[in-house]
Amino acid sequence: MTEPVPASLPSAPRATAMPAYAPLFVAGTERVRVRWLTITYPTDARVLRALLPEPIEPGNELEAAVWVAEFMGAEFTGPGGVIENRPAYTQGGVSVRCIHSGVDSAYAVVTFVEGLNHGILGRELFGLPKKQAREVRLVEDDRTLEAGFTTGRGVQLLTSTVTLAPAAVASRPAPGWFDNHLTLKLIPSAEGEGFDISRLVQIPWSFNDSQYVRRGAARVEWAVDRADPLYILVQNGETTATYGESTLAIGYGRYREHVADFRTFGLPTW
Repeated sequence: MTEPVPASLPSAPRATAMPAYAPLFVAGTERVRVRWLTITYPTDARVLRALLPEPIEPGNELEAAVWVAEFMGAEFTGPGGVIENRPAYTQGGVSVRCIHSGVDSAYAVVTFVEGLNHGILGRELFGLPKKQAREVRLVEDDRTLEAGFTTGRGVQLLTSTVTLAPAAVASRPAPGWFDNHLTLKLIPSAEGEGFDISRLVQIPWSFNDSQYVRRGAARVEWAVDRADPLYILVQNGETTATYGESTLAIGYGRYREHVADFRTFGLPTW
């Protein structure tokens, strides 16, 4: 017979994530106020076809989107109403436009997160491709923005400047196809070969209560880096930006197809 836990010892109702003894996060839905920048540009169809695992296909518009955001007061709500709050942090990434089951969608290529453990929930729960960054930069100066990623190895991977229009002219800071995000969740087998889970995950995003949203022109420069070769997403046309505040809500995901064949780019580094 199991002895009851003394009331003086802190304990949770049940484990929702690893490790079981003291979970690192609450596996739940997210709601957070964001200061959000999206930079969008047309890219190469051959690169998109190589990046996207079947059955995902490139969208009718061959677009890549770089996003950089400050997450302010992130709140995660798990089973039984357990709530976890996190301090403000910055993150950013790249998603490409695609079609899945006839729906205009986004496929997450990579995400960089500044701050200890802030990337764990999205990676372990949904398979979002989160990597620790030394810096995710989003600095606003009147009508000018500076944005960038510095990897954990110290590589200045992204350098970007944005010149914004003076008036608020857009309804939200992210494109509509971001509302249906797809990721590839991979959990390697403990036996050293293959995966326990290799599935697409469909994740609902929504942007609400947007304010001060402006458009602008952007410049994007990718470093040529073998570990994170985002420079292969070449710019084949006008690069535009949208920036403003919004409330981002991310719901529980839905498992879709098993994926057995996909390409890997870059090298495994922290």
